[in-house]
Amino acid sequence: MAHSHNHSYAGGLKNTPVRVLYVCLVINLLFVVAETMAGWQSNSAGLLSDAGHNLGDAMGLLLSLVAIYLSRAKGNISKGASKYVTLANGLLLLGAVVLIVSESVGKIINPHEVNAHTVIIVSAVAIIINGLTAWLLMRGQGSDINIKAAYLHAATDMLVSVSVVISGIIISFTGWNIIDPVLSLAVSLFIAIPTIKLLFAALKNIINR
Repeated sequence: MAHSHNHSYAGGLKNTPVRVLYVCLVINLLFVVAETMAGWQSNSAGLLSDAGHNLGDAMGLLLSLVAIYLSRAKGNISKGASKYVTLANGLLLLGAVVLIVSESVGKIINPHEVNAHTVIIVSAVAIIINGLTAWLLMRGQGSDINIKAAYLHAATDMLVSVSVVISGIIISFTGWNIIDPVLSLAVSLFIAIPTIKLLFAALKNIINR
């Protein structure tokens, strides 16, 4: 009886990261829809762009789920494929960082007026959503590189949202629109470090298979 209980407990622990990923995926998809609607209603290109980033994060969560299921499947082909899915997830995250850098540089070269109040409100909600996602994934990641990749996706967006709120507050008081891309650029460079480490770890897993 005790033996059966231990198996059940172990199985529950094993499935915890998967449950966490499903919860985070649903939360993020709902927020993408809400942020897209807010962007359309306020004619905010910034919010629509951020919704695109969040959709990329949702895709990252989905890739993490696929990689976990493949790694648990029987057969070397499935386990080998999971490593390439993990690499794709890392490349998706790197692509998001590159996109943020590109957008930030573009806005620094050609500054534009920012609707500070709308940006602050929506980005504050984004901090809560991405913060909750990152916290759940941080608790469940353990040594699983796929959960770690999903965690980095959420942490990336949370930090970007924090920078957007700070820039929105500064803009509302000073009118310095350029602070928005400058802070985004600083955050993206900070995020690039763990992203590159994740990619190296994924490549190492493929090489050492």
